[in-house]
Amino acid sequence: MTARTGKMMARAVKDREPTVRQALLAAWLRADVPGVHRWGNLVLIPSPSVEDRLGGAAAPLQREGTLMAGKDQNTWRDPDEIARRVRDGSLTRRNLLAMFGVSAASVAFASTTGTAAAATRRHDYVIVGAGSAGCTLAARLLADSGASVLLIEAGGTNDLPVVRDFTKSAMAAAPNSGLVWPYESVPQRELSNVRQSFVCGKLEGGGSSVNGMVWVLGNPADYDGWAAQGATGWDYASVRPSLEALSGPIKPSDELTRRNLLSQATVKAAVDLGYTFNPDYNGATQFGVSFTQLNVMDRIRQDAFTAFLVPYLTDPRLTIMTNAEVARLRFDRRNAIDGVVVNAGGRQFTVRAEREVILSTGTVNTPRLLQLSGIGAARDLEPLGIPVVADLPDVGANLHDHLVSVALKRLRTPEPATHLTSMDVSFFTGRGRVPGTPRFQGQVYYLAEGGYPPFSGNSQAVGVINLHPTSRGYVRLRSADPAVPPIIQPNFLRTREDLETQLDGYRLAIELINSKGLRDWVIDDDAIPGPDVNTRKELIQAVRTYSQADFHAVGTCRMGTDRHAVVDPQLRVRGVSGLRLASAAIMPSITSGNTNAPSMMIGDRCGRLVLGNA
Repeated sequence: MTARTGKMMARAVKDREPTVRQALLAAWLRADVPGVHRWGNLVLIPSPSVEDRLGGAAAPLQREGTLMAGKDQNTWRDPDEIARRVRDGSLTRRNLLAMFGVSAASVAFASTTGTAAAATRRHDYVIVGAGSAGCTLAARLLADSGASVLLIEAGGTNDLPVVRDFTKSAMAAAPNSGLVWPYESVPQRELSNVRQSFVCGKLEGGGSSVNGMVWVLGNPADYDGWAAQGATGWDYASVRPSLEALSGPIKPSDELTRRNLLSQATVKAAVDLGYTFNPDYNGATQFGVSFTQLNVMDRIRQDAFTAFLVPYLTDPRLTIMTNAEVARLRFDRRNAIDGVVVNAGGRQFTVRAEREVILSTGTVNTPRLLQLSGIGAARDLEPLGIPVVADLPDVGANLHDHLVSVALKRLRTPEPATHLTSMDVSFFTGRGRVPGTPRFQGQVYYLAEGGYPPFSGNSQAVGVINLHPTSRGYVRLRSADPAVPPIIQPNFLRTREDLETQLDGYRLAIELINSKGLRDWVIDDDAIPGPDVNTRKELIQAVRTYSQADFHAVGTCRMGTDRHAVVDPQLRVRGVSGLRLASAAIMPSITSGNTNAPSMMIGDRCGRLVLGNA
């Protein structure tokens, strides 16, 4: 079944009122009509042989233009059973498609090729990085043009139980999981000289496959602020179509977080402190306290690869190369992109694009790849023996990230097994540096295990973030060897303003965890910071001890029109031709909240810019 056929069938059933709602596979399949299972823009109608293979008897029938389902309740029709099989790994994308009559060859291999074939084939666009932005970018190019796309991913599949099951996100993001680049910063002077984790997703879906799944679109004033900084065409009105495009394939919800009694008590405690309850921080206003929205459906993570690219897995225009690390980019004498040098399958080869190459490799790996390719500060590249292609001193500069400071107390009694979520409650408050934005984001966590020593679990934590830090750091090469991790220096709390703001935010965290509304839930004596933290000096030390990077790093290839910008507002890299960037690296400044949804927006908007549809 082709994508075109799927779209035609989708139109045919679009206006039908379903008699039975089936939510099969959540992020993958959404069944709006009985017997018809829609996976993105593919509509799958099982054949009788499918039910035979799965132990059923009756197949869906089609008669007089109406799609109907047999009345028996087969295992494969049970959303809970299918969701369970997805989470435990017994049902994969590949065998699912095969069950629904898509040929085995097209399930996994029509859009995936070996390294030799990819090296010789010409593609209209080559995208490096199948992460959050890379997936939405590829999907936009495929949806709005007849172009062919090669998507190169350093990691492997995300079709894994540890990714699918949203309760295992901490395991997926662990430095030793094999699913991330296990980067860490240099020791942070203002954080007790501790190295901060800067792990980045290294698999299909990138960060969206390993993150905490908190869905925040950002504040409209964030994007207007970008435009004011020189990112013409990136104001909120301009980016809104791309933000709205995310809400079709991904349907965030607070259904899981608002069902917990502890979450409900926390929201009430915040309201008692003066916060306004906000049913939707992605709606009319961001301010107030809310149940956290997660991009999770039926306990299955909705990542960018599954949501945006699975519908194109049988499209011959899409080629996906996994477990393929890009070593560097090649340029001709006119500084035009001439190829992407790839290491895969034990050999090195070069792939070329007929039109453009787009790096969608995130905040750390984008400047790393540019510098390895000779684009960066000549003063840093020449000592490493890297020939300079374009002297852009600000490649890798402007690194900044949210820093979260955590207050924690042990719970009096363990939470029930039905408490599945960890990031339960969010609040936005204060007057931010960017007019119209909040100063702080707070996130309230339930920690079933882990936490800060001596706490090993069964705790509630309140983390507060300075949404608009002023400290800036950098990403630089240590070596010309692509296998050597770069230097990551975020410079947390290096400005007086950041320290004072972090202290003010930490006071909010302590106020909520100590609030009257939570006294029946927590043990006062088992707390971080302890009752002996009273003076300003003691509070500063607590911030230095109990703060950490929040995995929202941005800005290392800033977009703008001034001489310090790395890319222009069309996302074209200055000093070369045929190369664009699409990831959180291009953000002039960080958005108000978690950065995954804005990263997906950047990918979609990049696709529109490439095609001239923005």
